[in-house]
Amino acid sequence: MIRLDRSAAEPLHEQLYRQIRDELRSASFNEGASRLPSSRSLAVDLGISRLTVSLAFSKLYAEGYLRSKARSGTFVADPLPEIFLTADKAKPCRSVPNQLRISGRVKAIPDQRAGKQFDLGALEAGAGLSLVPGLPAVDEFPIDIWERLRSKVLAQKGVHLLRHASSRGDADLRKAVASYLCDFRGARCHPDQILIVGGMQQAMLISAMALLNPGDPVWIEDPGFHQARRVFVLAGAKLVPKPLDRQGIVIARSPKENPPKLIHVTPSHQYPLGMTMNFERRAALLDFARAHNAFVFEDDFYAEFRFTRPPLPCLQGIDSFNRVIYAGTMSKILFPSLRLGYVVAPEQLIDSLVKIRSTMDQHSSAIDQATLARFINEGFFLSHIKRMRKIYAERREFFIKEFKQLLSDRFILQIPEAGLNFVAWLRCEADFAKVERLCAEIGIKPTALSFYCIEAKLKPAFVFGFAAWTPAQIRESLLRLASALK
Repeated sequence: MIRLDRSAAEPLHEQLYRQIRDELRSASFNEGASRLPSSRSLAVDLGISRLTVSLAFSKLYAEGYLRSKARSGTFVADPLPEIFLTADKAKPCRSVPNQLRISGRVKAIPDQRAGKQFDLGALEAGAGLSLVPGLPAVDEFPIDIWERLRSKVLAQKGVHLLRHASSRGDADLRKAVASYLCDFRGARCHPDQILIVGGMQQAMLISAMALLNPGDPVWIEDPGFHQARRVFVLAGAKLVPKPLDRQGIVIARSPKENPPKLIHVTPSHQYPLGMTMNFERRAALLDFARAHNAFVFEDDFYAEFRFTRPPLPCLQGIDSFNRVIYAGTMSKILFPSLRLGYVVAPEQLIDSLVKIRSTMDQHSSAIDQATLARFINEGFFLSHIKRMRKIYAERREFFIKEFKQLLSDRFILQIPEAGLNFVAWLRCEADFAKVERLCAEIGIKPTALSFYCIEAKLKPAFVFGFAAWTPAQIRESLLRLASALK
């Protein structure tokens, strides 16, 4: 007694499936002996297509209601599936409250931001937000060139780029990165030492997992890159914050202190304070690492954007002891959502890093890697760096001029040689809470310097970004802040 309603929102094959199923549940059929009409005859009787009947039957087969006999037709299954026959009679279970158990490594990750601290996309795109430190000018990226190269590599390599890729990274990209680093960053490496990763944080995590056991000490700069702190805690390391002087991280170690297994540094541009590590400190750091069988993780995220002098060679280039793991990212040079970076590891370590990467997520997007290789090899990468260095230099000078003119009565602006941010020290320490509150009210988003500190006790200051905003936007933001402070 099947009745199909062609005006109903439910598809005809679902109506047919549901009505046959309900008949079986009500035991109207004789189990094991009941033969159903053929799909052809049932379609004629109901005035529907044979495909509609086949779709309903296939679902009933899959759920165990029907079975077929060769050259005999379709029959009711014997026995019928109990799980379906008793589903309507199931008694509701009384829920027992269980306390959610979260691992200690998650609880240990430091999080000092409030609200949407994980939604960085919303943070960058939010209306009225400006002067956030560390953001590049993504609106200046040559998307048309990138898309043209992407189309070329897809046309050339086609389906190959849709398959799994090498855990080491695209061979052409590793060659291109090695050439760039040797020619323009003073590195000493070959493509087999390079691992393509999903950004700087993954580079740190893979390196930490390859070298550290739970509880092993890691030296980090204090204040320093907050994401490094989170990554090393996740890896189970014991963080040892080290103070800074004008040359960068202070290497001194007390006799009671265990030597580090890994030392995270930003020698080309310390983040957030902005100092550059000189040659003497670099040599001393390498000597210390060799003497204590430690590795140095060189985080080279801002090196291309040095404005007062040519970019300094990387620490890895003067390492004669194979102690440096050198890492860079495309997030600041190109755009953050690309999620591509690289690690240059000592030869004795690279296979271990590849093994961890293959276990973690196998590889980055093969299409993006191939596109980036073409972008570098055809000269667009260097052209983009030169163009962005010019744009950032202009915005930097404009920010300095406007900030001093509008806010010098409240702040002392520290001017580093490189980087995409400034530290502004408060002249009156008691103004900190007021400035923080007013910035939030008017939509200006510098970061308090204390956010980057672990044990360091520094005078109140704010870290301002400038790279992602035009001169007009910079001036408007600083005017709003100056007016609010008055």
